[in-house]
Amino acid sequence: MKRVVRTYGVLLRLAWAEAKGRASLLLVIAVVWGVLTTAIALGVKLTVDALTDGDPTRAWVTGLIVLGVVVLTRVIADLSGGLWQAELGERVSQAVEERLMAVAGKAAGLEHLERPEFADKVKLVRDRSYVPYFAFTNLNGLSSTVFGLLGAIVLLAFVHPLLVLMPVAALPGVLLQYRQQRKHILTYDRTAPDARLAEHYLKLATEPAAAKEVRLFGLGQELVDRQRALTDRMIRYQFRDLLKRSWVSVASGALYGASLALAVAFVGWQAIKGRATLGDVALTVQVTRNALGDVQSATRQTAWIAEFGYTGERYLWLLDYQPAVVSGTEPVPRPLARGVTLEEVSFTYPGSDVAALRDVSLHLPAGTTVALVGENGAGKTSLVKLLCRFYDPTEGRITVDGVDLRDLDLEQWRTATSVAFQDFVRFQLVARESVGVGDLPAVEDLARVGSSAERAGAAPVIHRLPSGFDTQLGRTFEDGVDLSEGEWQRVALARGLMREEPVLLILDEPTASLDPRAEAEVFERFAQMAGGQAVTLLVSHRFSTVRMADLIVVVHDGRIEEVGSHDDLLAAGGRYAELFRLQASRY
Repeated sequence: MKRVVRTYGVLLRLAWAEAKGRASLLLVIAVVWGVLTTAIALGVKLTVDALTDGDPTRAWVTGLIVLGVVVLTRVIADLSGGLWQAELGERVSQAVEERLMAVAGKAAGLEHLERPEFADKVKLVRDRSYVPYFAFTNLNGLSSTVFGLLGAIVLLAFVHPLLVLMPVAALPGVLLQYRQQRKHILTYDRTAPDARLAEHYLKLATEPAAAKEVRLFGLGQELVDRQRALTDRMIRYQFRDLLKRSWVSVASGALYGASLALAVAFVGWQAIKGRATLGDVALTVQVTRNALGDVQSATRQTAWIAEFGYTGERYLWLLDYQPAVVSGTEPVPRPLARGVTLEEVSFTYPGSDVAALRDVSLHLPAGTTVALVGENGAGKTSLVKLLCRFYDPTEGRITVDGVDLRDLDLEQWRTATSVAFQDFVRFQLVARESVGVGDLPAVEDLARVGSSAERAGAAPVIHRLPSGFDTQLGRTFEDGVDLSEGEWQRVALARGLMREEPVLLILDEPTASLDPRAEAEVFERFAQMAGGQAVTLLVSHRFSTVRMADLIVVVHDGRIEEVGSHDDLLAAGGRYAELFRLQASRY
């Protein structure tokens, strides 16, 4: 219960923070609504009593007042529910999505993004982004219900003291529905993995990225069948849950109806005996109906609290998540004096039992170009991720001029690192921005953007576009122009060259779609950028293109197997020489 109260409070504060004035007004309206429903019941009694007393004037006046109150409540309902609450709901849902983006993006590393538990919770909260808004409307509903019930109890007490017990008869139904709702919300946890997989199948079938292979391999019907199997299973599970909740609702409704019939019969009997007026009968019918309606509403609101607790706990889990990679405070050495050193570094991905890197010791001297070569799965990209500090080593450490990388200011280190990744992103922005985001403060500097495009060989690609640097990239948007794989890679390379005077430059196999000559030209440009004391790291499968490197590092099965120049490694006759001659024979 303490966690439910805490999460309910967090969700309410989120809604409150988005529109304090609007939220305050809606809360006041909810209280007024509860009071007015009681006033209407009292007005009906007075009107009926006036008629039975033979006083039509008083009956007319009272009736008109009641009618005015009814109209007023209808206007309030339309304004608060149809206009102000709708706007608040949109604002709160947007705020939740912004916070999810912030939570996912604030962690410096990648570990959380590769955890299924994290992905499940993000999906659940994203799909229920409306919950904080409903937490607020739930508070409004409870406020209206409480004031309505209090007014009803006071009026019923005037008719007969025993009628005060009326709302109590509905409590068993409230408890039953709350308990069933708690069971119901657990279905979300159980079906979340299936829901994510079904969504994945839907994307594969409908989005352009997979379209070629889906059609070539005839996967269309297979995806439909798999998605249907998952959704059928979820629907069956949800139907059984709905059936249980329906029986509870029927039982609660029967109890409500019996209570109402008993109350009306009791007051009717009192009226026959002359102990109550017809107005009391009308009041009892109106008030008990309202009271039982309020109790039913309270039941729903209480069930919603269970829902809020469920979603709120996952929301709090995301907010409280402690990332594995945290920033240090030491400034980044600029320029480098000695270089970057890996000292007995081992690394295992979270959730894996197999080490990606084992006991790696390596020195990357300042002012040199280092080529990292090896077969697929050797550990090259894992080493790059550690240098970018997306992860920290499981064992050992990485130092920059003798300072542990974990002690450096992380934002400074990222700013001092320039990378073109193997799995580059196709930023569907205008061409200028797709390149310029490589150094966000300079995204509007067309001279810098143009220079980076020139060095990456992307300038001819951009100049051929209909509006040059102002062309929208990607066919997802109107007037967007798609690029070939190689052209997208050129843009990604240009993005990687945006930062001026980086400490570490990394080219992580982003040239797979370029021919060997083009890749060699790109590598040569990167090597030229290593002027001064920067470390330039080139990662490639093509051994012929890394010959110009000052130092070549051969990675195999997560270990450093050979280190040396091209000539030295050929002379040694080891793995590098074997793979180099194997590739050379193909040409």
